[in-house]
Amino acid sequence: MARPLHFPNAFRAIRTRLGLLQKTVALELRVDPAVLCSIEKGARAPLDDTVLAEAARLFRLTNVELAELCWAARHDRMVSTLSNRGATDEEVELISAALFASHHLRSEQLDGLIYSMRRVGESAQLVSSLTSPQGGLEVSMT
Repeated sequence: MARPLHFPNAFRAIRTRLGLLQKTVALELRVDPAVLCSIEKGARAPLDDTVLAEAARLFRLTNVELAELCWAARHDRMVSTLSNRGATDEEVELISAALFASHHLRSEQLDGLIYSMRRVGESAQLVSSLTSPQGGLEVSMT
């Protein structure tokens, strides 16, 4: 399963919407064009915050657009770190989905999501303990 990345598409969409060539943007940002190409393909980590600030100036982004681009970069850095440290595809997908949801929720909604996730975890733990050979009920289907 491919890592669920957001930055490459977000960055490429802004660049192409403005009609800027990859090479032009790379030169303006003082980034090797091959590196920018790899970033837009998701093969390399997103631009760092300093270069993102310069990209915001170049692209004339609003504060909201810059915040979205920075969020996408942070998301992708976290997902990449998890993948590189041995997280399974399912774990990475779950964390990515939670990050995406949390980004789009208001504070009180986020509190509800966190509460619900904790309850799901507790329920899963209980079900697991009831069905494990070590300590609980084992249901026979005979």
